[in-house]
Amino acid sequence: MAISSSAPDLPSSTSPSLALVHPTSAEKMATWHINCQSWRGRLSAESYIRRESVLADQSLTRDGGMTFWILVDTSHPTSAPRQILASCETYRKRALIARGNNRVEEVVSHAIGSVYCSPQLRGQGYAARMMKELGMSLDTWQQEDGRRTDFTVLFSDIGKKFYSKLGWQPFPSSHIALPRLANDRRDSHYNHLPVAKLLHTTDLAELCRNDETQLRLKLETLSSQSSKTQVTFIPDLQTYQWHHAREEFLAKELVDRVPGVKGAKVGTEPGKRVWCVWTRTFGDNEAENVLHILRLVIEGETESKGPKSRFDGNIADVNASSKEQVLAAASVLYVAQREATEWTMQQVWLWNPTPWTMLAARELHPSARIIEREKESIPSLRWHGVEPKGGRDVEWFTNEKYGWC
Repeated sequence: MAISSSAPDLPSSTSPSLALVHPTSAEKMATWHINCQSWRGRLSAESYIRRESVLADQSLTRDGGMTFWILVDTSHPTSAPRQILASCETYRKRALIARGNNRVEEVVSHAIGSVYCSPQLRGQGYAARMMKELGMSLDTWQQEDGRRTDFTVLFSDIGKKFYSKLGWQPFPSSHIALPRLANDRRDSHYNHLPVAKLLHTTDLAELCRNDETQLRLKLETLSSQSSKTQVTFIPDLQTYQWHHAREEFLAKELVDRVPGVKGAKVGTEPGKRVWCVWTRTFGDNEAENVLHILRLVIEGETESKGPKSRFDGNIADVNASSKEQVLAAASVLYVAQREATEWTMQQVWLWNPTPWTMLAARELHPSARIIEREKESIPSLRWHGVEPKGGRDVEWFTNEKYGWC
């Protein structure tokens, strides 16, 4: 039960003595112990603490890549341990912005994660106060030469209202869910699909470099065609390594195995390749296990070549060369389904599918449909920049699972 607002030992959330600070090593450990019971899932408390330590020591998160924040009352005696009223983390992210006139710029952005307030402290306004303070801090956090941060994001698990009131506006939050394959399903059902190559950790660096190059070119094209500001996170190797470190730790702890296959690819000719990278998510129980597609790349895909609506159309709506790409996408998703079966993942999820992705999904599962999330993993973006005013007319390009933290 939340403590009432009249409790004499709790400060008001509007008190000027509250401050957002960086925790000491002991306080950082304390935040993990505090949120452990809510987030550890099937892990023991000790394993959960070890996982958080591992994730804080990845190439993405070292050397200031990850920042810890806590809300405390500075009026308390310095000799006494500070009470942690709320806590969160931020991740420094490489991002691209296309502002028009074929101009694409790499910037430093931040993603917010692990926003937490102890159950006994909820209802006091501490989380909201922390986020207000954090928003102001992130305006210039880790920027050089007095530059202002352009945008920050978070992924809400409490719906769309709370964070939107604090400046982080919800963005498209849809996905498709493909079932894992039945153990007795015969591969002959998919003989019309091209053969996909399995991807391992050593394959990812080159794909990331190629993907970044193509993303920059696509954003240049979009900036010449639209007045809207386009933003995206760069799906670099460090990002994938962080996701896979999380996956590998959980797999080793829960099933005593470490997954080696990280994705699948069809084709070798530049401009015609299709590939995806995934991660396995172990839920609170086996029924909640999901294989998430972190990123799906269909080289040569354009909206103009796809069906008129992501909800309609079939493979007959695209020309012969585009059909090859759609079938290649179906092939890598089929491999993902097989991998889900191997690892007792119940479904394969892919965020914010494109028209071609929908066609590929329906090659495998004719009843595949768009699922709109209203509560969990809601991508939310706050515009900190000067223009466009208030973040209006901003589009989040490649809003896929790899950006999650």
